[in-house]
This record gives sequence, structure tokens and C-alpha cells, in this order.
Amino acid sequence: MNTRNLALTAAMAALMCLAGILFRWVSPALVPFSILPVLMLLSGLILGARYGALAMIVYIFLGLLGLPVFSSAPFGGIGYIFKPTFGYLLGYIGAAFTVGIIYKKKQLWSAIIAVLAGLTVLYTFGLGYLYVVMNYILGRPTTVGVVLATGFLPFIAMDLVKAGIAAWVGNEVIKRRQE
Repeated sequence: MNTRNLALTAAMAALMCLAGILFRWVSPALVPFSILPVLMLLSGLILGARYGALAMIVYIFLGLLGLPVFSSAPFGGIGYIFKPTFGYLLGYIGAAFTVGIIYKKKQLWSAIIAVLAGLTVLYTFGLGYLYVVMNYILGRPTTVGVVLATGFLPFIAMDLVKAGIAAWVGNEVIKRRQE
């Protein structure tokens, strides 16, 4: 670990916190929109697997400590673990790591494949957790179809757009940083 990478990791975690806080006040019409997935994907592209995942761990840890950094109520605290959507936050860690592992620097096609794999990991964690919490913690029997209809279908189109933006921006940042 070097100082530069740790500083970049802290900066990315801070951006995640700031984005989580700012998007609380976005119009309810834009609720499905969040910049957090873009930042998560960028962390894997720009920081790499270890530091990208570390930035997500720091972000989640700060929220679980009680800092109000998450974008939906109860904005922070250990009780957030019981929210059906907490799995998506856990998915940020795995997705950032996956993106960093797959991405080969300065190749846009590699960035696109990496962010698509990252989204796959994100949804795997998020939907799996949503299913378990709904069925076994909240006691609301739910089918896989209902989980997909509520946690995947309304969001995947916009998340694919966000992934494209992240792939392009992240690849450009890496290319320019290496020049």
C-alpha cells in the first residue's frame, strides 16, 4: 500500500458518501437514478481491484458506524443491514473488485466487459440478499419473479447506461493518467 493509492481510495469513499448524501434531496421522480453505481464502477476501473473494493468497504463501514451517508432512510447505522436493499451495498464491494480484476488498462472494450461483469456481480448480491431478507427476515414470502420485477427490471436499463458512461470515463482517465 502506498500513500497515493490510499489517498485516492479515501477520495473515492468520500465521493460515495457525498453522492449518497446529495441524492437524498433529488426529486422523487428521479428516485431510480443514483450516481453511486457509476462511482462504484469507476472505483474499480481507476483504482483497481483491491483499492476499488477498499473504497467501497470504507463507504459501507462509515455508514454502518452511523454516519448518514446512505441515500435512503435510515441513512446510516447498523440497522441498515436489515434493509432489503443492503445487498446492493455489499455488491458494490464485489463489483468494484471484479471490475478491477477484469479491466486491462487503456482498452475500451475491456472496460465495457469489466463494468458489465461488475453489474452482474452487483445484481447477484443485491437480488440474492433481497430474496433472503424478504422471505426469512421480514417474513414476506416472495418469489424469484417478484424479486426480479422489483429489484432488477426497473433499474437495469438505466444501470446499463451508467455502466457505459463509467466505462468510457474510466478508460479515458486511465489513458490520460498514463500519458
